Amino acid sequence: MTHLAGTLDAQSRKLLEVDEQIQPSLLRRFFDRLRNQDEKVLLAIIKFYLDGSHGGEDTLDKLDILFTRLAEIPRGDHGSLVRERHEIQRLLQPLLLLLPPSVVSKQEIEVLTQALADLKTEVLACRSFTELAAGGALDRFRTLKRRVGETMLHPQILPVLLETTVAIKNRFRELWEDEETALLADTNKVRELEKQLSGHPEIATPDLREMLETFASAQKRFDQGKDTENLRRDDALKLRMALNRILEQFDVTQFSGIFPAPLDPATVPPSAASPDPVAPPGEVPASPFQADGLLQEYVSKILFALELVGDDRPAAEAVTAKELASLRLEACEVEACRRLLDGQPPSASIAYERARLLVQAAALRIRMDEEAREVDRLFRRGSDHLAETLERASQSLQRASEIDRRFAWIVDDALYRGDTNNLEQLYRCRFRLLRAYSGLWLIHNERGGISPF
Repeated sequence: MTHLAGTLDAQSRKLLEVDEQIQPSLLRRFFDRLRNQDEKVLLAIIKFYLDGSHGGEDTLDKLDILFTRLAEIPRGDHGSLVRERHEIQRLLQPLLLLLPPSVVSKQEIEVLTQALADLKTEVLACRSFTELAAGGALDRFRTLKRRVGETMLHPQILPVLLETTVAIKNRFRELWEDEETALLADTNKVRELEKQLSGHPEIATPDLREMLETFASAQKRFDQGKDTENLRRDDALKLRMALNRILEQFDVTQFSGIFPAPLDPATVPPSAASPDPVAPPGEVPASPFQADGLLQEYVSKILFALELVGDDRPAAEAVTAKELASLRLEACEVEACRRLLDGQPPSASIAYERARLLVQAAALRIRMDEEAREVDRLFRRGSDHLAETLERASQSLQRASEIDRRFAWIVDDALYRGDTNNLEQLYRCRFRLLRAYSGLWLIHNERGGISPF
């Protein structure tokens, strides 16, 4: 027995040495990835930390992480549900029996319980990630847990603390999902501004250059944090502040138009250099990529991705490139964009209208797919933004009906003229548009949207 006890002590010391090298943040990231957690494993690890042979802030932080995982039930959407109070107490009771009795006055328990309730209410009342991150509630919650120390393990305090932690964690995740989407959209706007400024340097004031440099620095830290799975709240907040400074002081929409590069008459085909017969004399023809506010953002996404891919690959290969794969374009849609950029189809021709139709249909399809996912996500969350998203979706449904009529006209014209070479492409793009349309219509109708027809 003495030999066995010595062996166990030696093994325990080795485990402690290894554990000292594991930071709480690493433990948190591990369990964030481990969606199907084993309750028995959690209980065993918690018992290891509760044996009393080691302590300190890191140990309490690790226990906080483990107890929180024990108190929540993971959901499929990366969120979680908090267990019922009696269920939490049932799981905690045998664990807390391992500890010596904790002497905490009734008044202290009431004060701590009320403080936790106030923090929970404050966090749940936040309507945006910026409000939550800059409001100080998260820092005060962390400070409170630090000050409480081992008192957090009291049987009357720990269940309340865990309920509060899971609620705050879920609210943080919900607001961050919204903010992450908004950061991407606003970053794309500023990137477009930078792109347009490269061709119009006279617009760039010293203040704007300084703001763009601040944005670039914040964006770099943000990307590094995401790449290393160690994104800090402050980095996201600094990026938001940098974006807001630019977007609040400069009208980015004035730079959002996408225009093809000036054509060199010596290198372009005659059809591309010929004047637009529809344009009045002396007026510059409109870009084939100009669209209204409904589609311009998505047309810009397509063109920006195409620019990243380059034109050295056939369209059938380009659609599988990582820059384009997420847009799920058809090869004929990529080809249509390239032809319009090269100025090949003369304006006011059937080929020109067909190419523009393919580009606009692709942009609308991407928009409708995004809106369908967003409507479903906001509905499941009970978000206040659902109504405005449903309204935007109504506009997309109306536009889809209009574009489908244009498809019908192009197809009928091709059949009338016996031009069947492009029929399969037109049918594929039209049916994909209709599939996105039907998916959005069904979820729009199911989630309470008002039919636009």
